[in-house]
Amino acid sequence: MSSETVIRLSGIGKSFPMFDKPYQQLLHVLAPSLKPVKQFHALRDINLDIRRGESIGVIGRNGSGKSTLLQIIAGILRPSSGELQVSARIAALLELGAGFNPEFTGRENVRMNASLLGLTQRQIDERMDQILAFAEIGSHVEQQVKTYSSGMFMRLAFAVAVHTDPDVLIVDEALSVGDIYFQRKCFKRIEQMRQEGCTLLFVTHAVDSILQLCDRGIVLDGGRLVFDGDTQPAVKQYLKVVFGELQDDAAPASDEAVVEGAAATGTGAKVEATQADLDRAEIEAFMAAGPRELMATRPGYNRDETRLGDGRVRTVDCMVVGGHGNGPMVPAREPFRMLVRYHAPEAMDRLIFGLRVLTVTGVVVYSSNTMVSRGELYGCDAGTTLVAEFGLRCALLRGQYFVTVGVSQLDEDGHEIHAIDRRTDVLILTVTGELNHAEGVADMEAGFGFEARTGGIRVMQ
Repeated sequence: MSSETVIRLSGIGKSFPMFDKPYQQLLHVLAPSLKPVKQFHALRDINLDIRRGESIGVIGRNGSGKSTLLQIIAGILRPSSGELQVSARIAALLELGAGFNPEFTGRENVRMNASLLGLTQRQIDERMDQILAFAEIGSHVEQQVKTYSSGMFMRLAFAVAVHTDPDVLIVDEALSVGDIYFQRKCFKRIEQMRQEGCTLLFVTHAVDSILQLCDRGIVLDGGRLVFDGDTQPAVKQYLKVVFGELQDDAAPASDEAVVEGAAATGTGAKVEATQADLDRAEIEAFMAAGPRELMATRPGYNRDETRLGDGRVRTVDCMVVGGHGNGPMVPAREPFRMLVRYHAPEAMDRLIFGLRVLTVTGVVVYSSNTMVSRGELYGCDAGTTLVAEFGLRCALLRGQYFVTVGVSQLDEDGHEIHAIDRRTDVLILTVTGELNHAEGVADMEAGFGFEARTGGIRVMQ
């Protein structure tokens, strides 16, 4: 990475007029010097230096100003205030089909788009075969672009952008359109461009892509730059912005109160909230909130969770605990614990406590409960608050996963399990890890060995 600054933003701000009535918009067009009553400030006082060869991930909630920032850098929008300095050729993929004329064929659009990005006609002729080979849309290149699917749009637009020798490549969520094969192909091409010194500005909500592709993270919130630094702390800051800070407003309870509250008795075995390796102060602080619902205050809480059951026992809180600290970010291959607090207003028996981990697409990667793993059912008295501890080792590869926790009950005949309070996809768990360790979902920790019958085997550097 070079120390040369290719893009500099100094005090950049961008505001858009807001109108209550249609005639106000017309009046603004006819007399632009008249300021509208309301202004929406998409960006406020952004100061940023982007150096040659950097790979920067821009993250933030919807409406935080990410796309507006990239459009200003690409020259599509003019800032309302501040100064922008650019000394680089920029190729931008800001939205699907941007810069393409739907009435032209794919080939004609390649020529037009590549010309706008600075290539001469001779250079376009020389690279046309490479561009079309990368896009892999076959004979459709001779058809009008308006007949293309979203995936074909994406393939052609990306192929043009990466074959114009840009100094800066801007990608704004566009890669989410293509199929998984083409996404992988794009990421490999981006990695190659990074090695060749291209600067990357990358916007996505997939934090695993940020961790994989970027060496610097920028977090925007409410149009302001709230973090600029390494990707790992940037992702942590982003999760704080999206899900909120950890709330710890409960006073610790006494040892006697914790032990009394943790003991759940009934027709099944006795539930104990503590184990040999469980930190007493930690469990006390977590237990002290009693029946209060604090799940929504925890980092990683998913606002779109689905809650099932009759609620006779309540799943009121959940927290991830590990050597990395308390929070929903867990290093791959490392042990961690998940604490779940339940409250039972009435006496219950035949209870089962469990958890499930799923991919973003809904594939179950792990599921277990106390009946399956221990062969036990539990009971509790009325008014009981208890904490279950799930001791886990993160055998997942880097990415984001959804966690489901809850409590169920086995019927009296021992045939069916009924949900009492199952909180589906309640927590988003982010797994961090090495860049090129492996791909997929699970870490099977492969070991490699070789045996040569003739000659020998050499390690190639």
